[in-house]
Amino acid sequence: MTGLGTMAVAAVAVAVLALGLGLRAGAGYAAPASAPGATLDAVRGHGQLRCGVAAGMTGFSERDGAGNWHGFNVDYCRAVAAAVLGDAGRVVFVPSVGAQQGLAALARGEIDLLNRNLTLSLKRLAELGLHPVGVTFLDGQGFLVRRGDNIQTLRDLDGRRICFQSGGNADDNLRDSFSARRITFVPVARAGLKDLIRVFFEDGCDALSGNASTLAALQITAPADPDRYVLLPQRISKEPFGPLVRRGDDGWLEIARWTLMAMIEAEELGVSRTNVEAMGASTAPQIRSLLGLTPGLGRGLGLDDRWGYRILSQVGNYGDSFTANLGAAGPLRLDRGLNELWTHGGLLFAFPLR
Repeated sequence: MTGLGTMAVAAVAVAVLALGLGLRAGAGYAAPASAPGATLDAVRGHGQLRCGVAAGMTGFSERDGAGNWHGFNVDYCRAVAAAVLGDAGRVVFVPSVGAQQGLAALARGEIDLLNRNLTLSLKRLAELGLHPVGVTFLDGQGFLVRRGDNIQTLRDLDGRRICFQSGGNADDNLRDSFSARRITFVPVARAGLKDLIRVFFEDGCDALSGNASTLAALQITAPADPDRYVLLPQRISKEPFGPLVRRGDDGWLEIARWTLMAMIEAEELGVSRTNVEAMGASTAPQIRSLLGLTPGLGRGLGLDDRWGYRILSQVGNYGDSFTANLGAAGPLRLDRGLNELWTHGGLLFAFPLR
């Protein structure tokens, strides 16, 4: 700010690690230079897109019992494959347990893009030599509390014990935000995720603070009754998530960026996976261009004109993916909130595809 039953705390820890509780990026990775178009050529050469995702991120990237990947971040990777290779299934998902592992794999050229819930920040991008593709999900640091503790607002946390993971941004966000509001709190910091989760679920603190999407996953996978917990609506930070690519290949960056824009634009235009074939009869110039019925949209990307149609027919638009994985049809059941289209009161909009 996706069905899972009750999980052991250890299993939940893996999902939380993948989702992240505000971990900082570390230095020490140097992105290799690449010639313009080198990534596209390499992807086409081996016939597969190597996409880095988190290992076990509820609603965003997780494997089912048969080993198949599902999730909001997974859908974006498949959309890129559909645009570039013509087949959304031609993706090799490379899972990483922690943020640092995924970032290092991208910087070393072991994957073609990284799409896990990482905040797009100056330090992260400047130090690692990476480019943001765009914002796919707007999150923020929130609070998971017990329903019976009568905590409904940030003010109700005054003097309370708050759990958070050390070594990240959570501590700074808490201190800055609470200081500005003249709210005191008792910090309960844990470096280890298993320990952090255990402390909260064993009532060792009054609130657990982290990215709201992480907390929503924790709530539904709680070792006890999920209804015992509630996610407060307030947020104390802005955490924009989005895919990352290496610097030095602007052509690949543009393909990754316009794949996202096409998914958002399609929702704005009312073109979805369920009606894309019927929309082929539309006379609207924007729709005809998006579906490749009017030539020219693929030329600047080194793609054919039907790349947008393949994304929508094989994966769907932004709203299709959100609803299926994060919204009403997924286990997290998140509201769109800031991730709603700008025409519906949110912040989501596409650069014009023209």
